[in-house]
Amino acid sequence: MSNSDGIKISNKPTWEHSVKELIVILFKRCIALPSKMIGFKPLCLYIATWLLIQGYIKDWIWFAVVVMVLFGIVGLKIISKYKDSEQ
Repeated sequence: MSNSDGIKISNKPTWEHSVKELIVILFKRCIALPSKMIGFKPLCLYIATWLLIQGYIKDWIWFAVVVMVLFGIVGLKIISKYKDSEQ
């Protein structure tokens, strides 16, 4: 396993993965995508803030979006590890 941008991906060729593994890798990449697209970050923050004000999402979801926009997926992993250690 190698570590790229805080996401563990396999060194195996694509055709050696099972369908489930490919879906998990694709899902992880989709989650990390907004932190890689600079122009998308302000839009994510604006939409999340609007949804918070309208009451569609809770404050912890907004905080997760802010951490992801500001620090990327690595910051979100750090926050989740910190939260897990408290429990």
